[in-house]
Amino acid sequence: MNLIETPSGKTHKQENFPVGSWLIPKELRKQILTFYNFARAADDISDNPNLIGKEKIKRLNLFESTLKNRKVVIKKAFKIKKICETQNIKIDYTLNLLKAFKQDATKKRYKTWAELINYCKYSAVPVGRFVIDLHKENKKAYKYSDPLCIALQILNHIQDCKEDYENLDRVYLPMKFLKKYNVKLSQLKKKNTEQNLRLVFNEILKNTEKLIIQADKNKKNMKHKYLSREISFILEIAKKLLLLLKNKDPLKKKVVLSKLDYIFCFAKGLQR
Repeated sequence: MNLIETPSGKTHKQENFPVGSWLIPKELRKQILTFYNFARAADDISDNPNLIGKEKIKRLNLFESTLKNRKVVIKKAFKIKKICETQNIKIDYTLNLLKAFKQDATKKRYKTWAELINYCKYSAVPVGRFVIDLHKENKKAYKYSDPLCIALQILNHIQDCKEDYENLDRVYLPMKFLKKYNVKLSQLKKKNTEQNLRLVFNEILKNTEKLIIQADKNKKNMKHKYLSREISFILEIAKKLLLLLKNKDPLKKKVVLSKLDYIFCFAKGLQR
């Protein structure tokens, strides 16, 4: 760590999805974790409530400078840069993540579903594509990983909608949906989800379910069985989280999977 980073304390063990489970070869797991550590450090800056937007962007620019030059400014950025060079992986994946984090530093609202999806193409899609390319998989696998990563990102937005609004004044729920159901932003601060806000959640979840179905439909035989099983595991996690968010109140208590849920998803993923 350095004076630029502002660690939140969150680690890969607290994510909805496994960051390279034991299904993935040990050496590749290390490289996936390096990618995660880079993303986590940058994300923590963009999510820091004590920094103003300009300061966040200034710090994130140092990550970008490290990626674009050989000078070591941010070690976590330099490490993932070296992996991308060694493995012949596009540096664009890391740059696109930074673009999303910079957007988070200043952009507080999303007008439409399409605008939200476009954000996710920078904040979520690069993660799946990095893993696919790291395994030297067929590029056709993007049709599977892209919608799955976007779905996971949006599910996370609903999980954290109250916290994001209260701490960062950030709302990922499309304003068009809020207007459609006459929802006021102040409702996100309440202890329970009111009926019209529940309708907003339902519409977002309905659209997200389509992404999960698309990912499931596009899944083809992959060269690496262990990667196929890993992604199937994550797909089952997305399905379970979707179901939980349909039936539980994210304002009352953060909706997360239990250990038993993860075991069930893992077992089901192995069967696919």
